[in-house]
Amino acid sequence: TPHIYSISDRALSNLMGTVQSQVVLISGESGAGKTESMKHVLRFLTGRLAETGKQNINSDQTMKRVLSSNPLLEAFGNACTTRNDNSSRFGKFIELMFN
Repeated sequence: TPHIYSISDRALSNLMGTVQSQVVLISGESGAGKTESMKHVLRFLTGRLAETGKQNINSDQTMKRVLSSNPLLEAFGNACTTRNDNSSRFGKFIELMFN
């Protein structure tokens, strides 16, 4: 199974090297850790880009902005399952744009 940081690093390397859009798809069963994986990917990408100095990025601020959308999305309704009391009944699409 590919490691989340390896995938994130490859996506960033391809983005910087080819200047082509990259996609990281995170999927899994309810309670499998998709949201936590997304947080790790986002933290890794924003942190690495901030280190390069090529992007004016505040990693913590970017994380807070993206994650602040979760309560809004969850207002549309979550479900209680045997694995997760607050399981999303919808997909999430997060697009990050870098100059």
